[in-house]
Amino acid sequence: MSVVNAVIHLCLQVVILSAALQVAAGAGQPGFDSDRIAYLEAAGWRAYYDRNWPAVFGLMVQMNREQFRMSLPAAIGGAIDIVRASIAFAPVDNDVPAATAHRQRFYEKARRSRGIQTDARTLAALEMDYWIVHRRLARERKEAPGHEGDIKPMVESLARLHTALFTAPPEAIRRSAELRAGAAVAVDRITGGYSTDVTGDWGRIEDLLRQAYRSLQ
Repeated sequence: MSVVNAVIHLCLQVVILSAALQVAAGAGQPGFDSDRIAYLEAAGWRAYYDRNWPAVFGLMVQMNREQFRMSLPAAIGGAIDIVRASIAFAPVDNDVPAATAHRQRFYEKARRSRGIQTDARTLAALEMDYWIVHRRLARERKEAPGHEGDIKPMVESLARLHTALFTAPPEAIRRSAELRAGAAVAVDRITGGYSTDVTGDWGRIEDLLRQAYRSLQ
């Protein structure tokens, strides 16, 4: 995997987790719109896949503004934190401590804007665990005959992160993690070059994200 492709792959992972945090901040509040967040997230993924970087950055800022209620400077700063974390993690000889530090700065901004309870250091560590697990499993599925593989480690990692992010019953947390892992697998099919129905997979991604968000309401 080239550095450029790795950055794209990591940025796709960032979008799903950034949107998850936004749901955590908005769940149970009047402004929480699961369908809207699912749309923005899927649009962000697709913009990354199309290498439409202005659209990607604009969507990140928009999501930070709409869901976190960040000020414009904070929303821009948060988007920059996300990109810097992705660049640090993307190479094979990646810099996990640097990527974690950038994500921690992002979570600090998010917590100030919406009063999330879990501390930023814990959230960054849990997210980094997901990044590492997801990268390993995506590579294994791409190389496996039939592109099958065990995604349970990704579900477990997401469940731990969701527990820290969301206030919801355990069964809802588990269901959201399973749906989000399913969406990530569909993205991996597209970015891995082995999807047999790219248009259909994009539709499934948004639908799975919508179900994941609704399960937490």
